[in-house]
Amino acid sequence: MKYLYEYKYKNGCKIGGHNLEEMQTYKEIIILKGTDTFPNDDYEQHYWVTKLNMNKIEYLKIEPIQKDDD
Repeated sequence: MKYLYEYKYKNGCKIGGHNLEEMQTYKEIIILKGTDTFPNDDYEQHYWVTKLNMNKIEYLKIEPIQKDDD
């Protein structure tokens, strides 16, 4: 399952994204991992990792991506 995420730094900057697949914590670090798929000829995949220091963010919000059942 993939997730939407949003976090806000204590300085006021908000950042959000999608395709979050995994979250890990280690001491005061949160690690977000995901994959973006681009529908070109080969459906190219790009893996990404974001590391957040818990002391520098105000909040982290994670929500599941809803899939249409049509």
